[in-house]
Amino acid sequence: MADVRLGDIAKELNISTVTVSNALSGKKGVSDSLREKIVQKAEELGYRRGQSEEEKKFRIGALVLDKYVEIGASFYWEMYQHVAFLAAKKLGTTMIEIVDKEKEAKGEMPQMVLEKAADGLLIIGWMRHDYVLKLIETSGIPVVLLDFQYKDLPCDAVVSENYLGSYKVTRYLIERGHRDIGFVGSIEANENIMDRYFGFRKALGEYGCQYRQEWLLKDRENYSGDMLKLELPRKMPTAFVCNSDYTASLLYDTLMENQYRVPEDVSIVAYDNYLYGHSFAEELTTYNVNMEKMASSAVKILMAKLRGDDHRYGVSHIDSVVVERSSVKRII
Repeated sequence: MADVRLGDIAKELNISTVTVSNALSGKKGVSDSLREKIVQKAEELGYRRGQSEEEKKFRIGALVLDKYVEIGASFYWEMYQHVAFLAAKKLGTTMIEIVDKEKEAKGEMPQMVLEKAADGLLIIGWMRHDYVLKLIETSGIPVVLLDFQYKDLPCDAVVSENYLGSYKVTRYLIERGHRDIGFVGSIEANENIMDRYFGFRKALGEYGCQYRQEWLLKDRENYSGDMLKLELPRKMPTAFVCNSDYTASLLYDTLMENQYRVPEDVSIVAYDNYLYGHSFAEELTTYNVNMEKMASSAVKILMAKLRGDDHRYGVSHIDSVVVERSSVKRII
């Protein structure tokens, strides 16, 4: 049988989890009559009060789509490692479940949700809106989104500063003399890419650079996320902003195949500061995603909610810096 949580007691009495927590921990601000009702309901439901909410160890379930992880190194594997490490420091234990893409499409719930094995959920990387909504409604436990967001859903999110980060790397190109700049990314595939595209457009507009539609290259299918073969434009810009380091590596390979040199003929900047197993990683100038700070913020929010905090944090944006390497040629 799953442990009774503060939220279960609060739901039964139609009050906040903060009120329940305050009542059971002996804090002020709760009337004697309400405190008595809360204690009675807690005993009735079998709530165990062996530890204070500050000392209790919580079970955090991390969910990630199978397409985002692989054996070895990947961006979201590393993100999860940060989550697990930081959760352990805050009296939490973590478990990860890989969600099959077909199960996501069918709306089949993860095993940890069906078995009520987690006290709270961190969803790492984009999942379908309808699936996230079902997770929230079915699990009945706090849910925090990491590296994506849905503003209309009743859960908090922690994301990289996509708009500003892309603006920064585009400005980096412009300050080194580039005016003909393209963007590589399927802007309707997800909100992160869309925000990075508009950061790119802001920099172009701010510095009076012309935007050309033929320099907008798609890198993936909008719905499946399957990567596409890049099609270079007939007239090339002097530089490209890529929505991710992985996409930058695909562009680099395509340019090499077509006898272009980087950065002598075409400069490249990107977003993530995470490119595994490709030699271009040592050359690529990119915006750094601060995974440790993102994971820390997400764990902190989730743990606060598990300890009775009903505050809505909304979307937390984590900014970082441009990491300068050698993939950009200065032309002024």
